[in-house]
Amino acid sequence: MLKALAVVCVRNEAVHMRRCLRDLIGDGIDVFLIDNDSTDGSTEIASEFLGHGLLGIERIPWTGAFSLSDQLRAKRRIIADADHDWIVHTDADEWLCSPVEGQSLLDGIREADAAGYTCINFHEIVFVPLPGDDFLADDYASRMSTYYFFQPVYPRLNRAWKRTADIDSSRSSGHRLAGDGLRLYPQDFFLRHYIALSEGHARSKYVGRKFSDEDCPSSEHLAQLAA
Repeated sequence: MLKALAVVCVRNEAVHMRRCLRDLIGDGIDVFLIDNDSTDGSTEIASEFLGHGLLGIERIPWTGAFSLSDQLRAKRRIIADADHDWIVHTDADEWLCSPVEGQSLLDGIREADAAGYTCINFHEIVFVPLPGDDFLADDYASRMSTYYFFQPVYPRLNRAWKRTADIDSSRSSGHRLAGDGLRLYPQDFFLRHYIALSEGHARSKYVGRKFSDEDCPSSEHLAQLAA
């Protein structure tokens, strides 16, 4: 039976942890968590899911600056040791969904695999609060309804792929894959991105964020925050 593993890296994402893990595990996806020295209880919340779909938690040290490169290297280490058939690359503030109503993410991946495809692209739907809105609660996903479609290029978010295929996931910040083994499934899936839950949440998450010397914000990320 086909198995899929989601590798999630977090730092201070307590508000998203239960929703993220509940939805992935509920959709049949195993999860491995990489924690970047969270200080808000993210790890403690995640620990509730150990043995119930969460396979493990690994710590990477916080250096005082956001390092996407460190996170991607940690994810590749986990993937290299995995025995799952498919890999899912996602973040805590994202919710990856099949386009078929009532179909789990795992069943959607199984259909793509059975048809001979090795990669799935996701359309990004970005949910945002309006001025004065505050969705900082566990039920934010059921209450937020303001969103925009973000797709500066296509295909853009190749977030699920067959582990044994000849596919390179090290480029484009892990968004766009390459390789001779890449066969893109013609049916796009959906990625619901809860980029901020209130004005205050957006400020605390992004204003003043320091990036590592190895990384700098891509033009794509800057465009998304400015949209």
